[in-house]
This record gives sequence, structure tokens and C-alpha cells, in this order.
Amino acid sequence: MADADDFDLFGAISAAEQAELEALSNQRRQAVHPEQSELDAQRRRYLQSDRASPESLGFQTLRNQRPLNFGQVFSAPERQAILNSVSTYTDQQGWATQRHGAFPTRDIPVSSLDISCMVAERLEQALFSLLQQHTGIDSKYWTFRDLFIVGYHEAHQRSLEMHSDGSLASLTLLLNEPSEFDGGGTLFEKFDLHVRQVPGDAWIHDGKLNHSGVAITRGKRLVMVAFIDTKGGFTDILQHK
Repeated sequence: MADADDFDLFGAISAAEQAELEALSNQRRQAVHPEQSELDAQRRRYLQSDRASPESLGFQTLRNQRPLNFGQVFSAPERQAILNSVSTYTDQQGWATQRHGAFPTRDIPVSSLDISCMVAERLEQALFSLLQQHTGIDSKYWTFRDLFIVGYHEAHQRSLEMHSDGSLASLTLLLNEPSEFDGGGTLFEKFDLHVRQVPGDAWIHDGKLNHSGVAITRGKRLVMVAFIDTKGGFTDILQHK
């Protein structure tokens, strides 16, 4: 099994790793606060929810289902403020290209921007309660494993190949106007679904769902991406074991 330093948020967890994580989780459950046991139970129920009927659960979960549009998170002025902050930062520091090993993107972490607190707070307010509705995992347990902005560009990275994410849920949110690029969007292989986003809309999907960044043929496309997981979840155990 890979060391913690080799952990990659992209890519599926193997059966052997899953078994080891289950064992580690069981060990922790015997010695942790009751709230951790509640989280473990909610997470396990969600991970197994694609094997149960919506009627037995009482709702349709996000697990292995079509991506959902959670609606507008940022207004046009707020998106412009984010874009201005991205421009200022990249003019000085440039874009990172090796933050994600298996499927690298041309990106920058939101934590590097001067508006990072506003972005994180708005996303938490807009997404976590809705994630609770679609996963059964209480909103207080959700957190961002990674929050970053991808800069697709006709002269640099145009697309991202098919992959899955190592998080329970993932966010894709278009920041700039569609008039600034041709092509683009997100393709979800299982449903043959090509999502062309409205700027500011938050699209959420199960991290296990295979998807790709469709190539742009002109201009630039700036997308906010988040890997969303639970505090103390399997991903967290794998990172800190």
C-alpha cells in the first residue's frame, strides 16, 4: 500500500486498501468519541446506498447517480472578484502543474488567493446542507480535502482525461463566461452526459463517477473544483495512518 506521502486524490481505492481502511476504522471506532461512531455509521450507509432502493432509504442518494446542479453559489460580481484574484496571483506566481500526480491539472489552490475565506465560507453554506440531503451524512461532518481552480487554455492544458476522484463528492463550478472559450464542459461516462455549465452553478457528483474535462478549442476556461469528504473519513485515515 502506498505511503501517506504518495496519496493521490485522483483514482479509485483498491479492494485490498478498502479492507485495510475498514479494519483501521473499526479499530478507531472502539476508542473514539461517540460522534465519530455516528459519522462512521452514516458514511458506511452512504457508501452502500447504491445497493439499496430509494424507498428503503427514504431518499435518492448521490452514490453512483447522475450529477446534480445545486444552483448558483457566486453572483457575477463575486465571480469577477475571484477571477481578479486568480489573475493577480498567476501573474506573479504562475500556475502549478504537478499538484495532482496521476491526472495533473494546470491549477492553483484557493488557499493561495486573497479571497479564500469568502470562497470557502460561501461554499460551505451553499453545499454542506444539500450534501446532507443527498447522502444522509450530517452537514457538520463535511470538509474540503482540496479546493482549487483549474485553468484550461488553448495554448496550455486543453482537457483532462477520464478519471475518478478519491473523495466522497466532487464539485465543478465554471467561473468565466462561455463566450470566452469554445468546447469545454464535463463528460460523465456512465450516463453519456455532457454538462455545459452556467457560470456560478455548483455541479456536484459522486467522486467515484468517471468523468473528463472536454477539450476547449479556443480561449480559456476557468473552473473551481473541490474534493469534498468527511472529517475522519476513509480518505483521512489513508492520509494519516
